[in-house]
Amino acid sequence: MKVKDFAKALKTEPSVLLERMQSAGLSHKSESDEITPSDKQALLLFLKDRKSGPKKVVTTSDGDIKAKPKSSATKKTSSGKSFTDNIEAKRKAAAEQLKEQQKKREDQIKEAIRLKQEQAKASKKPVPGTPQKPSKPVDVKDQLSKAANEYARKESSFSKDSSHQFEKPDEFIKKDIEIPSTILVGELAKLMSIKGGEVVKELMSLGVMATINDSIDQETAILVTEEIGHNGVPVADESVEDQIIGQIEYSDDQSPRSPVVTVMGHVDHGKTSLLDYIRKSKVADGEAGGITQHIGAYEVELKDSKITFIDTPGHAAFSQMRARGANTTDVVILVVAANDSVMPQTEEAINHAKAAEVSIVVAINKIDLQDADAEKVKGDLATKDLVPEDWGGNVQMIPVSAQTGEGIDKLLEAVALESELLELKAHHSGPAQGVILESELDKFKGAVATLLIQNGTLKVGDMIVSGMSYGKVKNISSSSTSKLKNAGPSDAIEVLGLNSAPDAGESFQVVKSEKEAREIAQFRESSIKDKKVLKQRDENLGNLFENMGSGSKKILNVILKADVAGTSEAISAALQDAGNDEASIKIVSTGVGGISESDVNLALATESILLGFNVRADNAAKKLVEENDISLSYHSIIYELIDDAKARLTGMLDPIIKEEIVGNAEVLEVFNSPKFGQVAGCMVVEGSIFRNKPVRVLRDDVVIHQGELDSLRRFKDDVGEVKNGTECGIGIRNYKDIKPGDKIEVYDRKEEAQSL
Repeated sequence: MKVKDFAKALKTEPSVLLERMQSAGLSHKSESDEITPSDKQALLLFLKDRKSGPKKVVTTSDGDIKAKPKSSATKKTSSGKSFTDNIEAKRKAAAEQLKEQQKKREDQIKEAIRLKQEQAKASKKPVPGTPQKPSKPVDVKDQLSKAANEYARKESSFSKDSSHQFEKPDEFIKKDIEIPSTILVGELAKLMSIKGGEVVKELMSLGVMATINDSIDQETAILVTEEIGHNGVPVADESVEDQIIGQIEYSDDQSPRSPVVTVMGHVDHGKTSLLDYIRKSKVADGEAGGITQHIGAYEVELKDSKITFIDTPGHAAFSQMRARGANTTDVVILVVAANDSVMPQTEEAINHAKAAEVSIVVAINKIDLQDADAEKVKGDLATKDLVPEDWGGNVQMIPVSAQTGEGIDKLLEAVALESELLELKAHHSGPAQGVILESELDKFKGAVATLLIQNGTLKVGDMIVSGMSYGKVKNISSSSTSKLKNAGPSDAIEVLGLNSAPDAGESFQVVKSEKEAREIAQFRESSIKDKKVLKQRDENLGNLFENMGSGSKKILNVILKADVAGTSEAISAALQDAGNDEASIKIVSTGVGGISESDVNLALATESILLGFNVRADNAAKKLVEENDISLSYHSIIYELIDDAKARLTGMLDPIIKEEIVGNAEVLEVFNSPKFGQVAGCMVVEGSIFRNKPVRVLRDDVVIHQGELDSLRRFKDDVGEVKNGTECGIGIRNYKDIKPGDKIEVYDRKEEAQSL
């Protein structure tokens, strides 16, 4: 073991330990010196001898002199004194008190003696019939001796009383510390019975800057607790949410339900067109740029059954939407174009489906095209562990055409077969529970949420809560816009009545009353705020350390408003991925709905640009934008918005300075001109020498001067350029040390814009 390791075990500084070791006569001088067991024993003996201190001499009852060692209790108090010192101080105080009492008694005795003497003098006549004895004078010394003996007895009993003795604990007592999701640093210190400064110091060693009054998360608190030596026990907060939602139970048995099918695949492979043919509508024609940018949920009646379809976007930015679709579905229809085969978003969709552990049915689309190759698609999918049934695998692959309708019936039969094998069931009675697929703010309707019910039945008038949003259901409508009184498992519906647009992907739950819904929403809002504070503190600290010693990083602040929550989420993720080490995009705020005056004020305060996706600014916001010259742009296609933001970020980058050597001249002779000073007679050996460009002087291929030309002459004429193979006279401004054999290099500086 080294000195620094031993110091860490003793919880002291290495320098202090080295000083004590040297005082003990050991030869250790460096923190890296090794410590042997004999060294530890020598140090321990030295410290024991030093702690024992001078011997106290006491006299026994038989007159022998006996050495009494000093008490071994040396535990330090908060004031820096040992417990032994405190005991000694208390004993001294008690002794002083006894002395004062003794002096008081002496004074009382003296006063009593004086009064008796005065009475004796005043009474000269003896009492008749009483024999007179000579009066014995009061012995004051005897009274003082008795008082002194009494004091000594009390002092001896005080020093021998074991209740006043303190002993240092022999070993560290490890405790189980219960830690909630967030805890104040000071509160954690109290639970461990240590000073708050020790916890702060331990946090700093772990790279967490926090004061006693700051909160830390559960994971950090457990780590600190275990570093100090205790056992951290995570405790789930008993929340209002758990008390209310945890008590919801379903009394009925589960019964069969309809399948939920998600259509996934690469962009422009025909997902929406396929669904459009099944639904006999024209959804794809209404999508901007020909790509789906929202999650759409539709119900399709098939003979005696029903299938709920979820259409997810295929653009790369909508990865989270596809993941959400896969996690709320039973069967995935993977659409692959027969002419393109497997593409990046196809692979991503496969990964999402596998992660969600759902069944996959492949629709090989566009088989009506001339360059269609279904067998190639099967081969490419087989490399992704999707082996077709006709190749001996277990994945149904159906060739279809969304334009002609070929193979659509077989595809639906394949989906029905997969759902039968899954034996899908759910609770049909009781409070509804499910997931938010999408949400938006309608100018006339207010908050509109697309829900997928997974259990129970939702009725008009039910109180639902989702995230921080809650409200009473005012209207239920199906994908065909028909109004419903109630909806059951596997139904995809639109609901009105929430006080705000919930986040896409949030779960929802029906509760008994508005009071319960409000309590749950407020609890979630408080929890999210606490997490945001912790995250912001960590990010600010991370940025501080990241920027120390480096140049300032360019930041493009963005306030984003979109028509629906899912799209806002996808755009935010795409923008945050843009940028590099020199520049990045910071999402200041996101929201659903039109751009308001408060959004513009926030942009003004944070120096942000405003980006609107399928939304517009109201009149008050427009006026404020024009008055303050704030950047505002509208978009309806996601990749155009992302390209716009990247272009703005690129414009913030410092240009790259590149140098280009345009000519070299060799100095043949040096002349001194009374008019021009020192002039070098040169031969241009490469390129051209220009009068208005910067130059360098090189000697033995080492730059010795950098400056500008003072003159450039060809014979007696001033010229602006001298080409290769031509002699010329060159004068360099403010430079007098040019010699034959030197080289004069002319260069040009060009700026090029950086790209992300």
